[in-house]
Amino acid sequence: MKMLLASKRPMPNRAIAALTEILRPETELSKSRVETLCLMVLGMVGARSVNLSHIACERPGMVQTASTYRGLQRFFRHVRLDEDWALPLLIRLLGQHGSWLLALDRTNWQIGKTEMNFLVLALVTRRFRVPLIWTVIEGRGCSDTEMRIALMKRYLAQFPANTIRFFLADREFVCAGWMEFLCENNIPFAIRIRGSLRITTEEGHDFTLWVRLRQARRSRIFRARLGSRKDTASGNASLLTIAAGPRGTAEGRRLHQGREICRCWQRF
Repeated sequence: MKMLLASKRPMPNRAIAALTEILRPETELSKSRVETLCLMVLGMVGARSVNLSHIACERPGMVQTASTYRGLQRFFRHVRLDEDWALPLLIRLLGQHGSWLLALDRTNWQIGKTEMNFLVLALVTRRFRVPLIWTVIEGRGCSDTEMRIALMKRYLAQFPANTIRFFLADREFVCAGWMEFLCENNIPFAIRIRGSLRITTEEGHDFTLWVRLRQARRSRIFRARLGSRKDTASGNASLLTIAAGPRGTAEGRRLHQGREICRCWQRF
């Protein structure tokens, strides 16, 4: 049997005790289970690994490493935590009050030949972004409308819509059905859109954004619906505010080059 060697500088007991005091009111787990959870959290930081044998070596005190390893295995065998159980706690630890900025994005990388593709809803702070909720996208490619709506519904199950000061997303997340969901739930948003996207103005004119913005003496901030006149004929599409950078600015030059720089938004 391979021996597990104890770490030379294990985490202090007081670190586990402090984290236990924070997490215990948030779960219905027994004290021993919460302590094991804290050991895993701090052990991953100390060992820089998610390997249980490495985490077990981080435990302080005279407990045998092999015994700790078996305890970690039992935790995964018997404990099931709701996927979003720590979300309210995370918001409190970040010191967020009232409302905050949220951003939706996708991240992907490879582990060997395995594609890892995640759709992530993150909280935007002044210096960094904190992942709050995420879901796995099978294989390569983008998320679909149903996946985005399901992710946002998980957030709304924990917090009301008025906690979202603004919801931000890139051009990858432009879809009429998705924006209808945001509007129906009173979620204020700002999403980048392509200059080649077709829109229907309040007056019923059907243009691409690029053509609309190149028209002389026209405002670069206006109201329109996404889609052609035929797409919006039912009248159910929401009227959105669309804006582009002023002429002469970096944003305006990128638009002239055919690159995406327009933004559409809805504020409630």
